[in-house]
Formats: sequence, structure tokens, C-alpha cells
Amino acid sequence: MTRSKLPATLVLCATAPRQTLAVRASSWLDAARAVAVPVTWVVGIDSLAGIASGVGDVDLALDIPPAACGSRSRLRDLLARARDITPGMTSVVLRGPTPPAHRGLLVEEGISVALVDTFDDDSRGNRRPAPKGWPCRNSVWGLWEVQVAAHRPGGLLGWLGFDGQPAVKRGGLQVLRTDGVSVGNNGSAFISPRLERWISWASQRRFCGAAVVMSLSAVPEMIAGSARESVAGSVLRAA
Repeated sequence: MTRSKLPATLVLCATAPRQTLAVRASSWLDAARAVAVPVTWVVGIDSLAGIASGVGDVDLALDIPPAACGSRSRLRDLLARARDITPGMTSVVLRGPTPPAHRGLLVEEGISVALVDTFDDDSRGNRRPAPKGWPCRNSVWGLWEVQVAAHRPGGLLGWLGFDGQPAVKRGGLQVLRTDGVSVGNNGSAFISPRLERWISWASQRRFCGAAVVMSLSAVPEMIAGSARESVAGSVLRAA
């Protein structure tokens, strides 16, 4: 099968609310479970404890601030806190330059995939190849870095989701990140307009067979499976 006939792979990431009150946590988790396609929710350490008991099958990625990215001790402490709260979390979002030694620490703490805005310069290159054209890098054994798609225009029209639908190629990977759910004072949860549009768009593409939609934490396993298929002369080898 040629790459032009392969489905695209889509990953939707959305920010979780910062409120930690139990009623609000329950409200947004219910909203997260109700979406039609997999969504990975980016959550800060201060909010993680408030939702951990009800997470279930909701996919989470720990938001790591720039200050923690630049300090090995801070990063270790942050990851240890997150592991104590949700031992099964394997995804993070990095918001700052991360030295190679610190990326190795991510692996030591059970992290297998990190969402990044850009790839840091690293002379060591890739340890393992990613599918052709995928914005992924494996500069440290056990950790895949995945680059988020370029940010869409801001302003009112952008917030309302009227900035056009993302373009994704057959056989390619696109990771999108946006605001997720807001929770009002009465405990009602509201999915952001842009995320609603992206969910609808991704659902339509999945329904017609043009895309596969998966969580961020599933990307390493997907790459590993693709690599096995490539070795066997299967779908990732161009005709």
C-alpha cells in the first residue's frame, strides 16, 4: 500500500481546567469522557491530585513548565510527584529547552513520549527512525519527542474556531493542541469551540477512513508497530 492511500494519524491535545474543586473536576472529566474521539488532556501538577481518583481511561499528559525543564532536580521532583499521583502516566508536554541528560531522566521516570514546540539541537541525532514525514524524534532511547503543529492564528475568530480546518496528508502525523474545557462557577463544563470543531473534523475523517485518531500516549506503540510492518515490507514502504 502506498503512503498516498494510508490514513492520516491525528492526535488532539487539550488543556485541562486548572480548578481542583471536586465538583469541577468531576464535571470536566465527564465532559472529557463524552468526546467522540480520543483526546489527550494536558494537566498541571497542581491540578493532577484533584482529578487523579476519577481519571479512569482519560489520557493525561503532564504539563512541565520551563523552570522545571532547565533544572534536573526540579524535573525529578515534579515527575516523582506525578508518578505518586498517577503511576500510569507516560506522556508529558515540555515548554522549554530540555538538555539531553534531562530527557534521559524522563525515561527513568517512566515517560515514553514528550510533546514539544520545536526540536532542540542535538548532535546525536535519532536512535530509531520514525515513519517518513512524521514530526517525531528519538534522540534518547525510550523517549519519543513529537512536535506539535504550528499554532493557529489568535484573536476572536481563532478562538471561535473560524481559522480553517487543519490540513493533514495521507500517511502523515499531525498533533494539534488547543484550549480544552472550561468549568463555570455552577460546575457546568464547556468544551472550547475550537476543540469542538476539531473533534467533529477528526470524527468525520475517521468515519470515512481518511484518518486514525489516537491519544498522545499511544504514539510510541504506533511507531513501533509501523516499524515492524516496514521491516516486513508492509504499509510504510512506498510502492
